[in-house]
Amino acid sequence: MVATTIKVPSELRDKLNAEARSRDITVAGFIEHLIAERDRAERFRQMRAERAALTPSQRAELAVEYTNAEAAAVADLPADAS
Repeated sequence: MVATTIKVPSELRDKLNAEARSRDITVAGFIEHLIAERDRAERFRQMRAERAALTPSQRAELAVEYTNAEAAAVADLPADAS
């Protein structure tokens, strides 16, 4: 991996260093974490927008799909050993 220097204000650098230290990771690791969190938030925002655009009948169909998927997942669980 090639390292690159980026210029940030000293105050921001100090905040990044402090946050990374508090998580026992590198600054690069902390920046990767921030980007991953932003990407996750964007995916969920997009999912909420798509869900809001569904018609009532589409929502009902989706609810049935969720119920069927959950039932199938539960059916695949091992029997209780008690």
